[in-house]
Amino acid sequence: MSASIRDVANLAGVSGATVSHVINGTRFVADATRQRVQAAIDELQYSPNILARKFKTGSRDTVGFVVPDIANGYFATLIEQVEEILQAHEFRLLVSNTREDAGRELDSLRMLSSGVVDGLVIASTLDDYRMIDELLPPGFPVVLVDRALGNASVDTITTDNFGAIRDGVAALIRRGHRRIGLLASVQHLTTTAERVRGYRTALEEHSIPWDEDLVRYLESMTDPVHESAEALLDLGCTAMVASNNVLTAKLMAAMHQGAWPRVDTEILGYRDSAHYGYVADGAEWLEEPIVEMGRLAGKAIVRRLADPAAPPDQIILKASFQAGAGVNE
Repeated sequence: MSASIRDVANLAGVSGATVSHVINGTRFVADATRQRVQAAIDELQYSPNILARKFKTGSRDTVGFVVPDIANGYFATLIEQVEEILQAHEFRLLVSNTREDAGRELDSLRMLSSGVVDGLVIASTLDDYRMIDELLPPGFPVVLVDRALGNASVDTITTDNFGAIRDGVAALIRRGHRRIGLLASVQHLTTTAERVRGYRTALEEHSIPWDEDLVRYLESMTDPVHESAEALLDLGCTAMVASNNVLTAKLMAAMHQGAWPRVDTEILGYRDSAHYGYVADGAEWLEEPIVEMGRLAGKAIVRRLADPAAPPDQIILKASFQAGAGVNE
């Protein structure tokens, strides 16, 4: 049977209230008394009931992170970085995986904000922040990461992917490609729209007509790429752009498995800086500052918890186009 606070008090020769003050730091306790209490805690291996203590103080010292795909290395890296910052400030992290499902996300937000966590970091699959706001208590601390939402007046940390996609597609064009397909992610996401815009702008800047048939949206993280990629190849594409790291990994895997053995095509995709494995030697790639984004998100929610009334920050990081060794323009 585990020890109780009364057991600690009896062993230390103090009141239960004194033990509570030592544990919670809520009142001055003389050093000699504090040492006796700590010695009793150690001897009895007493573990305070953290949930009960947090219930009394109103703080859980816990932050929720709502992510769309916990199996995606990109979001795994974000989680690691956010958690590292939170741990340095003595907060814990609770992760909820929505699987890119709006209903699951709303259920998670409703549950987490009902007294489970003190604040939320959200990589949302929604497109309008008002759907989130109506579920949360007034002034509930929120930081949006990776994906911006309409009508959101909260801290937001995103990446400007427009320039990277435009630079990458322009490089393909300069090497002679005129039929360039795009495998795009969930259509309503701001990240997807930004990347499609970068792709389209590069074509327009090089006087290549826009062909909407060359953009294929995959609306689920489980959708296979084979059908969409084959459709692009049938339309004469000599290069394909994958608009996120999951699509890139799937496309590269299909190529390595010989899905199109008689087709010579270039692939431009996203590389997770923490998971390099699927990028071929000499390839070009697009890369986001994932580690920096995660650390900034962790710092932002810590600041928001400390000062809920502070004006929201909007931070936009830069993605980059990287030309691999052996690629000549």
